[in-house]
Amino acid sequence: MLEQPEFGQLVKTLRQERGLSQAEVAKEGMSTAYLSRLESGARRPTAKVLDHLTRRLGVPASVFQGTRTSLLGQALASASSSDDTDDAVRLLGEAVQAESGEDLSLRWLSLWKLAQLHAKQGKRQDELAAARELTQIGDRLEVATLQVRSRTLLARCLRAVGDIDEARAVARTAFGAAGNGAVPVADTIRAQLVLVSVVAESGLITEARRLADELLEPIDVLPPVLRAEALWSAANVRIRQGDDHCAAGQLQRALTELSGHDDLMPRLRLAASSLYLQMTPRRVTEAQQLLAEAERALGLFGGPLHRLELLVLKAHLAFQQGALAQADALCEQLTDALPQLTFRDRIRLEVLAHQIRILEGDREAGVRRVEELALEAQNASNVHLASEVWRTLAETLARASEGQAAPSRRKPSNFLEGVTR
Repeated sequence: MLEQPEFGQLVKTLRQERGLSQAEVAKEGMSTAYLSRLESGARRPTAKVLDHLTRRLGVPASVFQGTRTSLLGQALASASSSDDTDDAVRLLGEAVQAESGEDLSLRWLSLWKLAQLHAKQGKRQDELAAARELTQIGDRLEVATLQVRSRTLLARCLRAVGDIDEARAVARTAFGAAGNGAVPVADTIRAQLVLVSVVAESGLITEARRLADELLEPIDVLPPVLRAEALWSAANVRIRQGDDHCAAGQLQRALTELSGHDDLMPRLRLAASSLYLQMTPRRVTEAQQLLAEAERALGLFGGPLHRLELLVLKAHLAFQQGALAQADALCEQLTDALPQLTFRDRIRLEVLAHQIRILEGDREAGVRRVEELALEAQNASNVHLASEVWRTLAETLARASEGQAAPSRRKPSNFLEGVTR
């Protein structure tokens, strides 16, 4: 077994990566004060402590064996304690490539960390590749918790790159495996959250509503972060059903649940503002207020991807406020960032750019590209997104016919040139 302080550092890393507090890990097995001293290296672990931690953290005991002499273990320790994401990715990536190793538990943990770092950088395909290997290793280890976590991550990655059919199949498998009670409740909830999103995007709104309602049944006993995510997920489904009033109430409650989580609030404010801009009629004032609050918070919390999402939403907000020039400038500013966006956000941003093109007089090219984007969404089995694109095109053509924007023969921006090649 690892000696201190390495043991405590690894426990802290595993706990934080799962979004758990010390109280949640110590629960019904040890005191929070003891866990704090364990993480700091002031107390040595016992066999009883090791058994408790493996159950609470959902990892096999072998994770805590021998990482000091392993290249992969050294890279994991260095990456977990580094503030430089690029350096951490390099360290872990090189170690994963160089050492296949017999310690599958350590390789799983290293790939999990690497997937998180890729997500932070917006490297969607790299995160997806790590998730696929995590799933394979989880199956080889035959640890139910790792199998569910791997598939939940894989489904989320597949959804992000636009492969809705496979995402739905993987999410169903993850949720089904979690349903036997062999994994922590939090993992079951996270699997269900992903399933709700991919089912809804597949156009299966009735099933999505049922799954979302099930999420809300035990909501009062869930940790605040999962309560907020469940409420956001339910609000997302409600909006797709046209129940905007109920959705707004759920969003407000979600924001209240995370009032003490300053690091998570910007993310939820961004998500809520996006949903407000999708309501009918769009609730522009609320979206603007939430974006302003998120922008202030991102000065202290949040990474580059959150700031990128902020710019995307500001472009949509500017368009809804009638500031076409500002929206157009933001679209052009985001040209190089398109690969970092999720499939859904990238499609919606490209549609926005071509809405502006249509309204400024370049109707033929704008309509052609929006139609291509609608078909791209359809081919990805993202029924809801495809429907949204077709509806947006109809609304834009009606607005152009009413003369709500002055015709212009401006030269296409770099953004338009880039996405229409």
